[in-house]
Amino acid sequence: MFFETRLGRIVPIVAMTLFVMLVQVLSLALMPSLSASEYRVFENPESAANSVIYILLILAFTLFVLMALKLKKGWVVSGVIFLAVISGVYYVLFAFLSPLPAFALSFGVVLLLYMFPEWYVIDLVGLLVCAGVSALFGISMEPLPVLLLLTMLAVYDAISVYKTRHMVTLAKGVMEIKAPLLFIVPRRIDYSFRKKGMKGSGSDDERGAYFLGLGDAIIPTVLVVSANWFLSVPHYGLFGLGVNGPALGAMLGTYLGFLVLSMTPRDKPQAGLPFLNGGAILGFVMGSLISGAALF
Repeated sequence: MFFETRLGRIVPIVAMTLFVMLVQVLSLALMPSLSASEYRVFENPESAANSVIYILLILAFTLFVLMALKLKKGWVVSGVIFLAVISGVYYVLFAFLSPLPAFALSFGVVLLLYMFPEWYVIDLVGLLVCAGVSALFGISMEPLPVLLLLTMLAVYDAISVYKTRHMVTLAKGVMEIKAPLLFIVPRRIDYSFRKKGMKGSGSDDERGAYFLGLGDAIIPTVLVVSANWFLSVPHYGLFGLGVNGPALGAMLGTYLGFLVLSMTPRDKPQAGLPFLNGGAILGFVMGSLISGAALF
């Protein structure tokens, strides 16, 4: 029983760490193709104003979702999210396909998600969306603005979870309407997110799965891509990709931050970004110092 209990705690931690790792590896793999497409989120990648704009967009989206949920207009939120998802998937597929096939496949993927929102479909789409968004923002912002962004988002996440708690309300609302903004790791092999949502097969308080917000994977990965794209330091072979020291440090720091996060009490919601962003920033700084990259 002790072994089963320990295993039940370790497996979801390993699974979610693998999700983050896959997002980072896929983002790095997408980086050359997306950069060749000349798509950029910001015209001036070195401007610190990019971080402020990003924060304002997050605040506006959060306010929109909270208001829509309060007015019982979850279908509006779902519609906007599905449009965002199809865009994210398209950016990934467009790196390898011409526009028409990329759009057709993107539409097909999102249609599958809409018709059959099972946990493994949501996870697959989540990987594509996270990789596309992370790579796109990573090549659009230099490391310094990204560091500012990660710091601001870590503070915001802590305030919104522990103080105002509006992020907790947002997360519950998103899960209730089954919006594809989460990675899902089932507790049991027979678990169905499509049928049961958050609930498990036991008591009402038992969750059927572990959940990780897509933002927790995207935000630190933006630093990984930015460091690898903008910093002119030696690259090393990793997963068949060229990864420099600062980017590798940010990756390892993210995993360390996730490990620390997994040790926090699980009886109440935890803010993930202070741990993940903090680890990514620390790893980036260490990797930069070791590789001789200029931080500023």
